[in-house]
Amino acid sequence: MKTELITKVEELLGQPEASAVAHQMRTLQKEYQQVWTAEFEKAKQEFIDEGGKAKEFEYAKSPEDLKITQLFDRFEKKKKEEESRLAAEQGKNLEIRKEIIAKINDLSQVSENVGSAIKKLIELQAQWKATGAVSPHKYKDIQGEYSKAIEEFNYKLSISKQLQDHDLKRNFELKTELLEKLKAVQNLENIKEAERLIKVYRNDWEDIGPVPNDKWDELKGAYRAALEEVYGKLKAHYNSVEEQKEQNLNLKKELLDKTKDILARSETAAGAMWNTLTNELLAIQNEWKNIGRAAQKDNDKVWSEFRSLCDTFFDKKKAFFAVVNEKMGEIRAQKKKLIEKAEAIKNDTDWSKTGLALIRLQDDWKKIPHAGGDENSLFQRFRAACNHFFEAKKAHFEGIEASYTDNLKAKEDLLEKLNAFTLGDDNNANREQLKQLTAEWNAAGMVPMKEKKRVNDAFYNKLDELYDKMSMSHSEKMMMQFKTKLERFASSDNALELLRKENDFLKKHMDEINNTIRTYENNLGFFKNSKGKNDLLKDVEQKIENEKQKLQDFNEKRKMVSSEMNKLREQTQKA
Repeated sequence: MKTELITKVEELLGQPEASAVAHQMRTLQKEYQQVWTAEFEKAKQEFIDEGGKAKEFEYAKSPEDLKITQLFDRFEKKKKEEESRLAAEQGKNLEIRKEIIAKINDLSQVSENVGSAIKKLIELQAQWKATGAVSPHKYKDIQGEYSKAIEEFNYKLSISKQLQDHDLKRNFELKTELLEKLKAVQNLENIKEAERLIKVYRNDWEDIGPVPNDKWDELKGAYRAALEEVYGKLKAHYNSVEEQKEQNLNLKKELLDKTKDILARSETAAGAMWNTLTNELLAIQNEWKNIGRAAQKDNDKVWSEFRSLCDTFFDKKKAFFAVVNEKMGEIRAQKKKLIEKAEAIKNDTDWSKTGLALIRLQDDWKKIPHAGGDENSLFQRFRAACNHFFEAKKAHFEGIEASYTDNLKAKEDLLEKLNAFTLGDDNNANREQLKQLTAEWNAAGMVPMKEKKRVNDAFYNKLDELYDKMSMSHSEKMMMQFKTKLERFASSDNALELLRKENDFLKKHMDEINNTIRTYENNLGFFKNSKGKNDLLKDVEQKIENEKQKLQDFNEKRKMVSSEMNKLREQTQKA
C-alpha cells in the first residue's frame, strides 16, 4: 500500500504545476495518514495485549514512512515556490496595469491630434488585455480604475460618432462571439473547467465596451439566459453530489447504530467474547473507510461520534482487563459526560430537538452499568437537569394550547363526517373521498395535547375500519392501511423519529426474509437428484415464492417510508 502511495506521489511531483494536482496530493496524504494510523493502533494494541503500558509505547517510522514524508515535504516546497512565483508575477502585472492606467490618464489631457490619442488608446487597451492576471483581491479595484480612466478619456476627447459606431459594432461582434463560447460551456463534462471558463468569459464580457442601444437589451437577455443555463447545470451537478453525500451519511449512521449495539453488548462481555466484539468492530471500521464523505458539517459530526464510540469500546476493553475500580471510574466518567450534556441544553427552548436529545441521553444512561456508591448522587443530578427542561416545556405548551381550540372543533367536524361516511360501490370514488378527508384532517392543524391521542385514534381507527370493508385485494388493502399509518406518523410531534424506527423495523424483517430464502434455496439442493414426483420439493419452492412476495411488499413499504422522510426533510429545510 505504501509503495503504491510513494509511486503515486512521485508521479504527481513530476507534474509541471503543483497547484493542478494539489487536491490529488491532499487525498494521498489522507490515505497515507489512515494507513499509518491503522498500523500505529495495531502495533500499540499488540504491545498492550502483550502486557506493555500505553504510555511506554514507541513506534518508529519505517524507511517507507520517511521516504513518503520527504516526498510530501518536497511537494509542499514546490507548491510554495510556485505560489511565490505566481504572487510575484501577479504583482508585476499589477504594476504594468497601473502604468497603463497612468498613460490613459495622460491621454485624457491631450487636446490636439485626437486620432493619434485614439490610436494610442487602442494600443493601451490591447496591452491591458495581453497583460496577465493580478491577485483576485486587487482585481476589482484595478479594473475599476481602468474603467474610470477609459470613461474619462472618452468624455474629455468626445470621440467622433463614426468611431463610436465602429467601436459599438466591434463590441457587439465580440460579445456575440463570447456569448457562443458561453453557450458551449454547457456541453463540457469537466465541471471545474466549466467553472473556470465561466469566470474568464464573465471577465471578458465586462472588459468589452458598450454595444448599440437597439441591440443591447436583446444581447443582455441572451447573455443572462446563457449564464442561467450554465449555472443550472452546475447546480444540478452539485445537487447530485449532495444527494450522494446524504446517502453516505445514512450508511454511516447505520454503522453508528451497529457500533452502539457492539458497545451495548460489551457491557456483559467476558473472556473470548471481547475478541469476537473486537473483530466485529474492526470489520465495521473497514466498511466505514469504503464509504464516501458526507456533507462537511455532518461528516465531521458522525466521524467524531463514531471515533468516540470506537474509543469508548477500546477503553472499556482495556478497563475490563484492569482492576474493577478503574472500570467503575470509567462508568462514572461516562455518566458525568451525560450529565454535562444534559445540563448544557436544559435551558434550550427548541422543544422538539432538545427533548429528543434528552431522551437519547436518558436511553444512553440506561445502557451504562451501575456506578456503585456514586450512582444515586449522579442520577439525582442527571434527573434534575432533565426535569428542569421538561417542566419548562410543559409550562410553555400549556400556555399555547388554548390557541388550538378552533383546530379541535374543525377535527371534531371532520370526525363526524368520517363516522357518517357510507361506502359506495365504486372503490375508486371511495378512496378519493377518504383521501380528501385525510388531507383535510392533516391540514386542520394542531389540537390541545390532551385531546390529540383521542381524536387521532378515533379518526385513523375509523379510516382503517372503512378500508377493511372495501372490496380490495389483500395487497392493495395492506398498502392503503400502511399509507394511513404513515400519515398518522407524519402528523406526530416526533414524526421523523417514528418513520426512522419504522424503516429500521422493515429493514430488519427484510434481512430475516432474505436469510429464510437463502435457507430454503440451500435446502433445494437436497432434492435436485431425486426422481419422480416430490411434494416436499414443491412445498419448498412455494415457500420461497411466498417469502419473495413478502420481501416485495416490505420493499414497497420502505419506499413509502423513504418518501415521507424526504418530504419532512424538505419541509424542515424550507422552514
